[in-house]
Amino acid sequence: MKKSSTRDHLLEVATRLFHLQGYQATGLNQILKESGTPKGSLYHYFPDGKNQLVKEVVESSSQRLLANIQIHLNSDPNPTIAVQNYLNHLSENFKNLDTPDMLNMPPFALISMESAFENEEIRVVCQENYSKVQQHYYNKFVESGMATDKAKILAVSLNAAIIGVLVLSITEKSNEPIKMLQKTVPSFFL
Repeated sequence: MKKSSTRDHLLEVATRLFHLQGYQATGLNQILKESGTPKGSLYHYFPDGKNQLVKEVVESSSQRLLANIQIHLNSDPNPTIAVQNYLNHLSENFKNLDTPDMLNMPPFALISMESAFENEEIRVVCQENYSKVQQHYYNKFVESGMATDKAKILAVSLNAAIIGVLVLSITEKSNEPIKMLQKTVPSFFL
């Protein structure tokens, strides 16, 4: 493998394992074994080991998530419809949960819950990424003419609601919680 592809492959394997097992249950030896990468390569690309690897997994997942959110927020000038479009996209992704490999959901929800009290560095990276998501919602709401104080409250509330329905959807192996949130979105904007 080329240098960048080895690094990317390690990130892909780590992302998948963090999704499936969580941060605590995923060890470096398992990542190395499943990626077929020598230990020296892992420490070459991630000198700080698992901490650096998980932070980069959160960052790369967040970048994909933010791009996806922005596409859907730009889909309509009306924020209610734009948010419903995003939720429809999530609902489609969560239609068939027969496989536990949910790479469409960034793992930082699980990672932040697992590490919040044990690893301040990782907690901060997760918090920063939640803030970026909320900023995307906030910007859309303000652009549509919403007052800044209301936009801030709504951005945090929407982010929390989406995280909640994703957890419920995975737990229930159903996209119904996402569909229910999608139906209630208009009431957020009253």
